[in-house]
Amino acid sequence: MVIPHPSMSFDDLLEFLKGIANAIEGLRKALEANDMDRLPESLDSTNQALDAIQNYPGGADKLKQDIHQFESAQTKQLLALLDEASVNHQINGDLIRLAMQRSSAMQSFIAQQAPSATYGSDGGVPGSVGGVLSRKV
Repeated sequence: MVIPHPSMSFDDLLEFLKGIANAIEGLRKALEANDMDRLPESLDSTNQALDAIQNYPGGADKLKQDIHQFESAQTKQLLALLDEASVNHQINGDLIRLAMQRSSAMQSFIAQQAPSATYGSDGGVPGSVGGVLSRKV
């Protein structure tokens, strides 16, 4: 992703923001589809897009100032792309948190199904010491 320079035209800034919005949307689609094959590439392009915003000359605040230098209709178009990217970024965070919770729940479920999660052959409970449960349980 090309980092823009301060004297960007509307078309240059539009392409820059489209690239960012598309990268973040690509990650959202991969997360929603639970597409593990596409996920590494999507994460990489999203990181590049977020880095491009951070590396914008003057930062994100300057980017917003530069967006407002154009006519009202153009500014609205650029802000809509920025808003879309922001919403998708927030949704991506929620989807990642949900995936982590789902993974944790699955690990717990699998651990409960393991032979060591049941009574031992001697009738004892795994993780108990002298009739008292250890801190592991």
